[in-house]
Amino acid sequence: MSKAEDKRKNCLSCNKSLKRFQWYYRNNGYFCNKTCFSAHLKKQQEASK
Repeated sequence: MSKAEDKRKNCLSCNKSLKRFQWYYRNNGYFCNKTCFSAHLKKQQEASK
């Protein structure tokens, strides 16, 4: 499986399209920036409670 198939095209938090220079990869997911990553973590924590 190539890396191109593994990469998501959109941010997991805000669903913006990702440019090559904007990847922010954390916890097996691609985000557009650190703010979106933090927002995604907060959503997951609230959902688990």
